Amino acid sequence: MLKFSMTRVCAARGVAKPYSFMVKNGFSPTAASKLAKGDVEYIKLEYLESLSTLLNCTPNDLLVWTPNGRSDDKADHPLQEIRQNGTLDLTETLRGLSMEKLKEIELLLQNIQ
Repeated sequence: MLKFSMTRVCAARGVAKPYSFMVKNGFSPTAASKLAKGDVEYIKLEYLESLSTLLNCTPNDLLVWTPNGRSDDKADHPLQEIRQNGTLDLTETLRGLSMEKLKEIELLLQNIQ
């Protein structure tokens, strides 16, 4: 089953209040509420594009796939790429690291930019 979910991307981007974030960026309160809860059966491409732009991600980052059953769960299926396991809370991960590890990460990030 394919579902819309902003949770992982918002956590990674430090957006603690997705509803407020969306309303502040031009979404109607009704649309923001439904999207923030992931309570959608369909999503306007306009919304998907806006969120992808605002959160600096791809639409795939906002979609989560869970196989319906064993017959759907094939290791080589392209949908495996959007199968998200767990959340991506970098702040919490970084809190637990030693200063030495944080310095290593800082150097890696400087090389990426």
